[in-house]
Amino acid sequence: MNTTYTPANNKPDKLLTGFISVRAPELKHVYRSLQGATSVSEVTGKFGRPTAKGLKTEHVEDTIRFLNAVDLIESPSGDIRDTVERINESHFENLPFEIRLLYHCNQQEDRQRHFADVHRVLMSEESRTVDSSRDDLRTILKRETEYDFSWTDEKIDMWVIMCEGLGLISETEDGIVLSPCRVLVHDALVLAPMSSSDDPSYGDATLDDGEFRFALDWIHENLFTVYLNRSGTPRVHPAIADVLRNMEDDKVLSLLALGDAKNEVKLPPANLGEDNRGNRRSVTHVSLRPRPHAMAYQYPLNQSSTHQ
Repeated sequence: MNTTYTPANNKPDKLLTGFISVRAPELKHVYRSLQGATSVSEVTGKFGRPTAKGLKTEHVEDTIRFLNAVDLIESPSGDIRDTVERINESHFENLPFEIRLLYHCNQQEDRQRHFADVHRVLMSEESRTVDSSRDDLRTILKRETEYDFSWTDEKIDMWVIMCEGLGLISETEDGIVLSPCRVLVHDALVLAPMSSSDDPSYGDATLDDGEFRFALDWIHENLFTVYLNRSGTPRVHPAIADVLRNMEDDKVLSLLALGDAKNEVKLPPANLGEDNRGNRRSVTHVSLRPRPHAMAYQYPLNQSSTHQ
């Protein structure tokens, strides 16, 4: 397995959330359509939108630039407007696109870290949901991040719509629900290394007695926020704990406490009114089984295609 991650060449400077027309379905379709070096005109011809004035292609061009910005494609000719091809394709081979895209977004540096930092900021409180008011979200982002650019409604909308398509969050009338979909958590546990002697890899979905804290540490740093607090004994965020309990009920995973207190993590109870030290569950190891074919274990983009 190739574990080398290679940044793309000649990446655009535009903020990831600045690609306001880019959506997860188009990213997935365009990325999957590339077979070797492909001309951009071929891609825009395939995915452009017919109008009375001709083929509209700006959204396709932005999709290509976004994929380039997160190191999923680059141009073999050096001109992203000319030809494109996949890169890092063998990095975690067979990894589903949704979790691959989240991983790539989390590898970005400097101000492009802002895309991953939105989730970190929203998970900084104990609540399972946050108010979806863009004014409220903007206040949180300005207060909790150090980026000096404007958090416009369009940038926030882009992040929310993108991450909802990837299964990281969902937006309802009550607000933004921070619990990721079960398939995303399952794939994250399959990918994460389970001990200091392992490298991350996406392969066998059957696992017995993996080191839970080691896996969660890697997921927290490379995919999405899982902890409410990492000081002392790490505490899992209630939104993540809910998903883990659901997966236990589905008999997809088992969480175990094998006496290794120095490597334990704590899960809050379902009723947060009872969340105190004595009611938190200690976990040190995890066993994982292949995910079922139930709707809860499909990514939102796959659910949409199933219902079309």
